[in-house]
This record gives sequence, structure tokens and C-alpha cells, in this order.
Amino acid sequence: MRIQSNSIMSPYIASWLIWTFLFVTNILVSASENEEGDGHHEIPPAHAVLFPAFTLTIGVIAFYIITRYARVLPFTAVLFLIGTLMGIGASTMDSENQLNESISLWTDIDSEVLLLIFLPGLIFKDAAGQSVHMFRIALGQMLLFAFPMVLAGTTLTACIAFYIFP
Repeated sequence: MRIQSNSIMSPYIASWLIWTFLFVTNILVSASENEEGDGHHEIPPAHAVLFPAFTLTIGVIAFYIITRYARVLPFTAVLFLIGTLMGIGASTMDSENQLNESISLWTDIDSEVLLLIFLPGLIFKDAAGQSVHMFRIALGQMLLFAFPMVLAGTTLTACIAFYIFP
């Protein structure tokens, strides 16, 4: 009987995501408590949890609808459109509801903190689900294209920045 790697790793990934979510929420709460009063009202720290919960719910609903009724639509493009509409709606609405307050807490988060927290888990999830056979087949192409092309792109960007920008 073969055990699937996704079923073994999913409890670890789920616990990591929960602890990461709690850590980011703690960062948001401490950042909102350290803000100086500039005429804005105090946002309760519990509102930081609403935006991730709401977006996860919207994502699950979108995934269900796309996989059942609209298979031709790409999931990431639909999520991008939903996120764009949510951002436009949050910025244009003047009402101070709890979801808008939660979104305003998340928009002020440092991008480096967000990458340092979520990127290792995403890379680990993809690496744990990678087929060893497919990795061996693609290793030559990865070494041929990825490494030299990243160096070439970096060199070209540096040359353009050196000769065009003052």
C-alpha cells in the first residue's frame, strides 16, 4: 500500500500555516497598537483576523465554483480579479465597517515580513510534492536555463541601469 506524500505532509503544513497566521496577526496587532494618534480612531486588534478568514472563504467558494461549473477559467486569474475588486471596493467605500478596518491593517504590513513568513512554507509545500523522477528529468533544463539566464538577466539589468540611469 502506497502512502501519498500530500496526506503525510498536510498536517504539518496546516499547523505551520496556523502558527504563521497567528504570528502575522500578532505583528499586525502590535503595529496597530504602536501607531500614533493622528486623528484616526483606534482599530480593535481582533479585526486583523477578519480579512484572512474572509479571503480564505472567498477562495474556497471560488475554487468550488470554478472546478464544478467553469473549468475553462484559470483559478489564479479569478482570484486576482476578486482581490482587485476587493481592493477597489475597500479603497472607495467610505464606511468604516470591520472588514475595511481589517483590510487597512493588512495593507500596512511590511512586504519583506510577508515574504519571509509565507515564502518558505510555499516552497516547502511544492518541494514536498515534487516527483523525484520528474525532477531528475528536468534537472538538465533547470541548470541550463535557470542559472545562466538569471545571471544574464541580472547583467543586462545592471548594464541598462548603469548606462541609462544617471
